[in-house]
Amino acid sequence: MKHYPPAFYRLCAAALLFFLSFNLVIPELSSMLNDLNAHEYLGWIIPAFSISALIARPLSGWLTDNIGRRSTMILGAVFCIIAGLFYPLIGSITAFLLVRAVHGFSTGFTPTGFTTYTADIIPESHRGRAMGWLGMFNNAGSSLGYGLGALIALHFGRNQMFWFSSLLGIAALLIFWTLPETVQSSSKRKFEFKASSLLYLPAWKSSLLMLLVCISLGSILTIMPDYTTSLGFKNKGVFLTVYIAFSLLVRLLSGKISDSLGRPYSTAIGAVFQIISMLFLLFPVFSVGYSFYLSAAFYGIGQGFNAPSLFAWASDVATPENRGKALSTIFIALETGVIIGGLMAGKIITQWKLSYDWVFGMNLATFVLSLLFSLIFIAKIRSNQR
Repeated sequence: MKHYPPAFYRLCAAALLFFLSFNLVIPELSSMLNDLNAHEYLGWIIPAFSISALIARPLSGWLTDNIGRRSTMILGAVFCIIAGLFYPLIGSITAFLLVRAVHGFSTGFTPTGFTTYTADIIPESHRGRAMGWLGMFNNAGSSLGYGLGALIALHFGRNQMFWFSSLLGIAALLIFWTLPETVQSSSKRKFEFKASSLLYLPAWKSSLLMLLVCISLGSILTIMPDYTTSLGFKNKGVFLTVYIAFSLLVRLLSGKISDSLGRPYSTAIGAVFQIISMLFLLFPVFSVGYSFYLSAAFYGIGQGFNAPSLFAWASDVATPENRGKALSTIFIALETGVIIGGLMAGKIITQWKLSYDWVFGMNLATFVLSLLFSLIFIAKIRSNQR
């Protein structure tokens, strides 16, 4: 990270605290629903969060470009703090879903702000690696949050866990506050309510690939805990843990490949690894346990190649005054993919009564499409070079 300005180090630290804050609460949410006698709403834990984040994304892009990167990050942190304070007050399923929606607004704003900020302060030649570093801190916060939240709730109580989540949000907010703003007042423009003001169409290639990749992510977040226990594992989060670990390990290498060869080359590599991941689940060539671990590892490697490249790609095609809108566009694709994947997985398992293999087959199809589109984009680049 020797090439990066000091503000980037502070940004990474704040991103880690932010992701740690809102992932901290996830392990206890299902037990909250049990206490409310509303276990049938289990499938809405993620969608209630993602739908509100999706609603916030277009506004976050405009705020980022017109008000400022720092202000958008701070606004998201405020929503995160408020949600943590209100979780202990929940007494009904309506209140639960409302607080989850408020919490979703936090991720609708802050990641758009700090991803755009990274693109502002890092030159294009190092942007893929910088996105890889930022993603490492994001994923580290997520993975630590899952384990730490359960420990705090076990030893100190659930309410204390929620309050600690708010405290982490306050710490992230204070760091965001110290960052110098990269949007100058002269660049602020009058907002017009047009579709073109909410989406950045030149980022359609990276957004399309992000949509395809995140359909699998939504399905895995939905079914993998139950699928894991059906295989005899006691730890429901083992797939997620292995996947995040390998995603962290590969991000620096993937960022270098993305910067040197080009974004679609990196996404093509990621798609190949994730195709192999689904094949291990569909056709376990080793024992079921080994194939499961290998699938998680290959899935993580694929995500490690895809995510930094796609965010850097969206940044590359945007002018500085539209960079927030470009990154909010790719985040919209991310949330849409997660929602589609989660809802489809739920229908396949609970309504259509089909096996898990149908979900993995759906994911395999999306990865094949991602690979095909990446190869088409590579061919287009080569044709233009010639």
